Parts: sequence; structure tokens; C-alpha cells
Amino acid sequence: MKHCISRSGLRAFLLVVLLCSAALSKSYAQVAPPDAAPPTASGNITYQTFYDDLAPYGSWLDYPAYGSVWSPRVDEDFRPYATNGYWDYATDGWTWMSNYPWGWAPFHYGRWIYDNTYGWLWVPGYEWSPAWVTWGDYDNYYCWAPLMPDVNVGIAFGGWRPHDFYWNAVPRGNIYDHNLGAALVRPGTINRISRHVNIINNFNTTNGHNQYYSRGPAVGDVEKFTNRKIAPSTIVPVNSAAQVKHEGNQMKVYKPQVQNPQPREFRQVQVPEAKPVRTDDEWPNAERNTQRNNIEQLPVMHTSPSDMGRGGGFGRGGGGRH
Repeated sequence: MKHCISRSGLRAFLLVVLLCSAALSKSYAQVAPPDAAPPTASGNITYQTFYDDLAPYGSWLDYPAYGSVWSPRVDEDFRPYATNGYWDYATDGWTWMSNYPWGWAPFHYGRWIYDNTYGWLWVPGYEWSPAWVTWGDYDNYYCWAPLMPDVNVGIAFGGWRPHDFYWNAVPRGNIYDHNLGAALVRPGTINRISRHVNIINNFNTTNGHNQYYSRGPAVGDVEKFTNRKIAPSTIVPVNSAAQVKHEGNQMKVYKPQVQNPQPREFRQVQVPEAKPVRTDDEWPNAERNTQRNNIEQLPVMHTSPSDMGRGGGFGRGGGGRH
């Protein structure tokens, strides 16, 4: 009997200890400092992150009218939203999934221009979207083209048509292919494509500043042409570019909010040397090796400490692009 009372007392003692421990843990959780919480996914960055992260993969140029632009160190056949990546469908619309280690930035922020002297150039912006492109269709093709910096995304831009060279096209049945480049139609194959393409007016707005972007073709139409059932993925923000991937039904993307610019090193382009392709009578004819040599011959400039964070000079106009 005495032994039984001892065991009962021990159980009661242990119960008291457990209750006190739980109360203490709850009390500690209530007074834990705010910085003990996990960081918000994606968070905030500055334009300096663009400059530092992309510098190993290309060259920064000070370009007339647009300020800071980036030239990727890529092969001759590179095309934005066409090379080394694929389209995936998310609840926010068709989203470009890039296989480049730097793809988190130039395909989801800012715009692209093509300069005959320097090749494809990325103009940074501060607003994330699944892709900054215009979508269309023509005959048996789905077509899309990167937006240029001058396109006003404060309104639906269905009336804007880029130069023929900017358009990418694939047979409708191949738009969902992961090896998209194998089906890509070369520029100029479709004669006067910009005049014939039917713009897809399917727009949505971004979460940050309500800027318009094109969601792309209706998923039901794509399913019909590809003979595949397409389940929309959910976009999940992550904390770094290294975490970007498509996992199950989740599209993990790095989409931080972006603040102001200033690069540490850049190359200076003079006004007479800038030759952006805009009109129908201008067709690119320079080889990629020549363009890279043109960039390497530009004078290298460095940002002084007093210039860091200044709104003027290099990066002018950067805050106005999305």
C-alpha cells in the first residue's frame, strides 16, 4: 500500500512539472522578440542586388536614354523568353521559368531592347510579374515578344506591336514543351509577323503597383492544342534565387520588392553608338562575337562612394520602369 501511494505521488509530481513547463514555454513564446520570427519570403532588395548578382554573368552599360542596362554573356542564338527556359502555367498566368542562374531578375523585372551594336540588353525595373511580354497568335503559332522600356504598363497595352525581330513563335502544340527552343521559329521566318499577329488581350495587374501584364493564352485553348491537362501551379515566394524551382504543384519564385540603383562598375555608351532596333527598316545584322567585342572596347567606369544611392547619373530613369 505504501508502495502504491509512492507511485501515485510520483505521477502527480511529474504532472505538475509538465504543466509548469508548458506554461513557461507559452510565456516565453509570448515575449519572444519580433526578430526571432522567420524572415518574410523574398523580402526587399535594392538595385545594387541586380548589379552585384548579374555582374559575373555579363556587363553593365550606361546607355543613352535608359541609363543602366545589362548585357548578358550568352551565345549568339540567345533570345529573351525563348532560350534556356520554358513556359509554365500558374494562377497568375503564363510564367517564364529560366534555367539561367541569373534568370530570376531579367525575365520578371524590367524590359529588353535589342541594339545592333551590342545585342540584347536588359533595362532593370522594380515591379515583378510572371513575364513582361506581349502575347499573340497567328495561324498555327503562339507568339510572344519582350516589352520595350517605352511601353506604358499603367494601362492594358494590347495596341502595342514590337519590331518583327522581337517576336518569338512556336507551333501551338509545343508551347508547353520544356525543350521550347527546339520548336522555336527563327525571326523573319514568318513574314511581317507584327502586322499579322492577333494580340491576346488577356491582362492582369501586379500586386505592388497595379501595373498591367499579359496573362497569355487561355489555358483551355492550350490544353486543346497540346492534348494535355494543365493544372495551374501556385506561386510561392522564396527567400533567395537559389531556392527557385518547380516542385509538385508549387512554383517557387524569388520576387523581392526592389528599391533604388547604383552599380559599382559599368561601361560608357555614347549617344551616336546606341542603335536600338525599333522600325521595320532596321534589321539586326551584327554577329554576337562582334557585339561582345564592341562591349569590351567601351571604357570602364566606376561609381564613386559619393554617388552611391544618388538618383541622378548612372541609372537615370531606372525608378520609372516596371
